[in-house]
Amino acid sequence: MIVGVGIDIVDANRIERLLRKYGDQFARRILATAERAAFAASSRPVWFLANRFAAKEALSKALGTGLRYPVTLHAISVTSDAIGKPALDFHGPLPGYLVSRGVARHHLSLSHEKGLACAVVILEQ
Repeated sequence: MIVGVGIDIVDANRIERLLRKYGDQFARRILATAERAAFAASSRPVWFLANRFAAKEALSKALGTGLRYPVTLHAISVTSDAIGKPALDFHGPLPGYLVSRGVARHHLSLSHEKGLACAVVILEQ
């Protein structure tokens, strides 16, 4: 059974402006520790950040909490499997919180087009 659905759209131009203005400090604010090495190696840092921010925001919307403890930017990592399918990893108290909310599985879809990054998260029991 579906527990929640969330979607978010991010303007990549806004991410680019913030990245230029604040540099790695901005990236550290968005990224979990587990994502930082991949960001440093990314050939498309703006899209890397835009997709991850959209995914984390979409999760917070699917939960109905917004980005507040324990659903924080640093408690969520965007990963992918061997064929590139995106997924979320959870850190700190967030895994326990998800269990308490009845979340057993999640699905993540990412896309981008014409300067916009989009993420959809579906949560299941």
